[in-house]
Amino acid sequence: MKNFYIKTALSNLKKNSRLYIPQVISGAVMYSVFYIMLKLCYEEKLLYGRGSRYIPTFMAIGCAVMLILSAVMIFYSNGFLMKQRKKEYGLYNVLGLEKRHVILIMFFENIISFAGQILGGIVIGVSFYRLSTLLISKIMDNSNISGASVFSGKVVLFTTIVFLMLFVLTFIYNVISIKKLNPVELMKASSTGEREPKVKWIMFLLGIIFLGAGYWLAVSLETPLRALMGFFIAVILVIVGTYFLFTAGSIFILKALKKNKKYYYHPEHMISVSGMLYRMKQNAAGLASIAILATGVLIMISSTVSLYGGVEESIAKMYPQDLYFSSYFITREDTQYNTRWVTYEEAEKVLRESAEKAGVEVTMFGREEYFETAYILDNDELKAEVENPTSSTFFESGLSSSKVKCITFIDTDCYNSLTGENLVLGEDEMALAAMSGGKWKPEKVKIAGLELKCKSRLDQIPVYSEVGTIVDCYLMVVSSGNYRVIFDEQKEKYGDSASEIEKRFVANIKGEDENREKLENIYLNMINDYLKEDEDWCSTRWNSSWDMRTDFYDMNGSLMFLGILLSIVCLISTALIIYYKQISEGYDDRNKFQIMQKVGLSREEIKKTIRSQILTVFFLPLIVAGIHTLVAFPMITKLMAMLSVFGAEILLPCLGIVFAVFALVYVVIYSITAKTYYKIVR
Repeated sequence: MKNFYIKTALSNLKKNSRLYIPQVISGAVMYSVFYIMLKLCYEEKLLYGRGSRYIPTFMAIGCAVMLILSAVMIFYSNGFLMKQRKKEYGLYNVLGLEKRHVILIMFFENIISFAGQILGGIVIGVSFYRLSTLLISKIMDNSNISGASVFSGKVVLFTTIVFLMLFVLTFIYNVISIKKLNPVELMKASSTGEREPKVKWIMFLLGIIFLGAGYWLAVSLETPLRALMGFFIAVILVIVGTYFLFTAGSIFILKALKKNKKYYYHPEHMISVSGMLYRMKQNAAGLASIAILATGVLIMISSTVSLYGGVEESIAKMYPQDLYFSSYFITREDTQYNTRWVTYEEAEKVLRESAEKAGVEVTMFGREEYFETAYILDNDELKAEVENPTSSTFFESGLSSSKVKCITFIDTDCYNSLTGENLVLGEDEMALAAMSGGKWKPEKVKIAGLELKCKSRLDQIPVYSEVGTIVDCYLMVVSSGNYRVIFDEQKEKYGDSASEIEKRFVANIKGEDENREKLENIYLNMINDYLKEDEDWCSTRWNSSWDMRTDFYDMNGSLMFLGILLSIVCLISTALIIYYKQISEGYDDRNKFQIMQKVGLSREEIKKTIRSQILTVFFLPLIVAGIHTLVAFPMITKLMAMLSVFGAEILLPCLGIVFAVFALVYVVIYSITAKTYYKIVR
């Protein structure tokens, strides 16, 4: 008897290969992507290797997202297959098999399909893991990653358990579905259509409200902080609004077209509009899902590629010079600590000797001096009213981040020595530069009892800056006298603990990155040789462009790789939804078109009608995805500013290229699925 169930299951799978092969392929791809992400989470060479510390963190996030996407798509494909197979299961029941026998047949079908997904996923995952590590190695310029092993029994076991749990849940759902229905209902389930829907005005209005609110958030939030806080709210509103409008709005549009006699009373339009209207509830959910997934692909790929492509721009803005450092000697006397800063002459001597040992050259050496604090902008006056200017507590006070200005002050002597320029400012003048893409352009400003006119707007920022912040940051150059006045005012306001002048040495280092990376350790060892007899130890603060470049490529490269993997999954999910949608509609339309052909409609007219029907709805999700992405563009730009990428120079071209490539792939998917639809209908 057991052989009967297995043979019947194999026979059913073969006859319904058009339905099951896409499910097996998509399941295998999702399994393989989950395997790759999970293995990268526990790759020892990544956990301890330089330039790859962000990968495990981002891949862990990716595993959580993959689990959600996999669950959604597995339940979606299972629901579609059940709808198509219920008539067949009902036939078994009518012919004498009990429901438990039908369930056993279904069980073996699912087991075979699941085994195919797991085996295929393991093969694809192991095969492409090496390719994935090579890609990461290329992105991050880290050869250690590519040498990782490709197979892990523990990862395979855990991934299989995760997907087995999803399989068990879908099987339980299928068993409950069959037990609830009687044979007659099972026979009719796959052919049961839907009544012509009415316009759901409440849903239609809610869709407009939700989508409008999401769009408004995307374009109205002016600062990165507000964009971060409003991003997830906007995403939820847009998703809900998209589903509501596709469901209710599409019915409204189709009914409007039906009332338009000039448009509707045409063979192609009448049949296509009536057909879409008849099953729009099912159609709309699939179309909305395609639009959301397409939007996800466009945003993930374009934003992560832009982040990666903007690394050099960000480094250039953060590091006008290659190296920033300061050292000080500490002496302990009982419970007291005394500090002596390393002098300019000492630092230069030790650095040049260290550079010679490291095999690099110091082409420039200097010193920068500045202080920074946060102000509240009230008209043209900067007021020192923030309780703690060195922390994020000013956000907790309810202040609008658009009114908070973080100002870095340097005097003309420091600015000219670092840039080689000859900027001269009077006692009533200042010069201003935006450090994080800010748009504040005052003609004059009041600060610390001074009224300063803006003499010039600077393009060059000679001091190290933490770009990519959640508030507007600016560099203000003032005269030496005003520099002291402003510092004394903020010191009086905040006290010694929150007010200090940063003094650092700066240098440009010429040489190979490998040798430049040796410089820090050599300098730290040599500076300790300058300890005086009464000094206990030396402390050094060290920031270099080459270290930050490695860190940026690590973080942004990990994000880009994660974006690529998730985009592949979204693209596969999109193709699967489209394919099943075309098959479902093909089976629904086959009998109708055969009847129409019998009553006189020519084959050519039927083909035109089918083309009109497919084109009417097929490219609508792509258009909607494009609109969603364009509206989200301002918000994405602000969020990327927090990660040190500024403006639309990088993001906008990426969006255009990604959209063009995605549209091309979308057309290919259309061509393949349209042929399947035509075959079914014919």
